[in-house]
Amino acid sequence: MRIYGEQAAIVVFNNQDPVPLSSGYFPRLRKMLERQSVLVLPQDFLDVHPDYVSNETQVLTLQGPWSERDAQMTETFARLQDIYGPGRVLGVLGNSVSQSQAEYLGPEVTESGEWGEAGRVKREATDAPRSTQLAAAADDDKPAKVLPKYALYNATGPPGKAALLYSSGWPELQWADGSVTVLDTPIGEPTIKPTRLYTILVVRFADGDNTRDKITLEFSFKQSAGWWSAAGVEVTRGRGVGLGLLPPAPPAAPAAVLGHAYSCPQPLVYAADNATLTFPDIMMQPFMENTQKFGDAFDCIGFTSVPIWSGLMVSCIMVLGLAVSICMIMDIKTMDRFETSRSKQLTITVSE
Repeated sequence: MRIYGEQAAIVVFNNQDPVPLSSGYFPRLRKMLERQSVLVLPQDFLDVHPDYVSNETQVLTLQGPWSERDAQMTETFARLQDIYGPGRVLGVLGNSVSQSQAEYLGPEVTESGEWGEAGRVKREATDAPRSTQLAAAADDDKPAKVLPKYALYNATGPPGKAALLYSSGWPELQWADGSVTVLDTPIGEPTIKPTRLYTILVVRFADGDNTRDKITLEFSFKQSAGWWSAAGVEVTRGRGVGLGLLPPAPPAAPAAVLGHAYSCPQPLVYAADNATLTFPDIMMQPFMENTQKFGDAFDCIGFTSVPIWSGLMVSCIMVLGLAVSICMIMDIKTMDRFETSRSKQLTITVSE
């Protein structure tokens, strides 16, 4: 607990492979740590999640080629140092698969270069400021992990304020100059920011290949008369001013009864004059007690689709034509008198 509480910010690097952690595979990070000290505390799991100690906690999932993981860790930690200052940031590295080498590191590398030897601490006299650091192990020849093809944002919060959002593909952000940013690298975990009138789902992404800056999406939801509806999305790039995007106008806007989800297999577009945010499809539900699963969904197509209305209209026309035909047949008058050789010739008047 104390090692967390003494830091202004905490960043957790989640390695997605069961590779034993070693300092020899990340040259950029190793170079950064050469003039600093590293505290190695190998253990099987965290005694307490950093989120419970510090509000300034970020979780970064390490994926892709190992050289990119090296760059992600180095640049992210350098950016946090710029924000909070040297010696004020704690880095935590661990494997998502159970290992005996989940580590906490805090400035300078050990002389052997290995971070997996329990209990080793090296302190060097240096004028360089101390920084809390972290590192991991890997192999550039190892194939990269396949990124998931879907987006799932699960954010817990106060009772009745949790939110769940799913799309089968990554959201795409198109800017005014026509460039498109695919938001396929979430940073940290989604969070909830409740206000008096709205519940806001906050999701952060890396800005393309630039891991020092990020794009923040804040999905706003409001409730009224037993219904909830999507109010819009605020997009913030880096430290710039937020850009408000609006959902489609009713009745196409996402909305449902409280306790139910909204689902749409068609693209959902939040738009403004100089940017658009597009989901290939969407399923969302705010104001949840828990986020274990979606409730029953309201579909955007509705209960009567265009083919259903077309079928009903054609059926009505056919029934009307059949009724007219039956009436015309029933109105036909048949002959009730016939000529014979013994009777007079029939004379049929105009009235008959």
